[in-house]
Amino acid sequence: MPDLHSLIASGSYVAIFLLMIANGVLNFPSSQVLYLVVGYFIATTPLTFLGALCAGALGNTIGNIVTFMLVKKYDRPLARKLLMLDEATFTKIHSALHDTFSKRGLWWLFIGKLTPSVKAFIPVLAGLAQTKTLTTSCIFLVASFVWAAALIYLGYTFGEHVSL
Repeated sequence: MPDLHSLIASGSYVAIFLLMIANGVLNFPSSQVLYLVVGYFIATTPLTFLGALCAGALGNTIGNIVTFMLVKKYDRPLARKLLMLDEATFTKIHSALHDTFSKRGLWWLFIGKLTPSVKAFIPVLAGLAQTKTLTTSCIFLVASFVWAAALIYLGYTFGEHVSL
């Protein structure tokens, strides 16, 4: 079974794109780990920052939109399974979502997508709240670019100082 290093080294941008689609849908592999590794490869191989950034952010956005659309379509049953909550807790969260989005706006989606651990659940919560698809997709895209840029840069910065 190929490891992360082999996948990125052999597939480069395509591998980054596909891995980040998987991350957007399944939350695996970890985007933090993947982007740090990608940053290292940018420092040590012909990969470019912009190419890797676009491949990763677009892949993650597509994966998030898939999850968002599935939850938007199948609503409570799918969302409850993905969030792994009992019915009572799920009901409290579900009712609080509509209040949160109506009072505080969609900034919560953007902030959530930039928060480790929380970011994995944002597409589910957005689908459950029945947010507008185009607006939500744009928020996912911008947040994915910000997240990817920060972590790839961090991996690049440390990667250029590592000698294997």
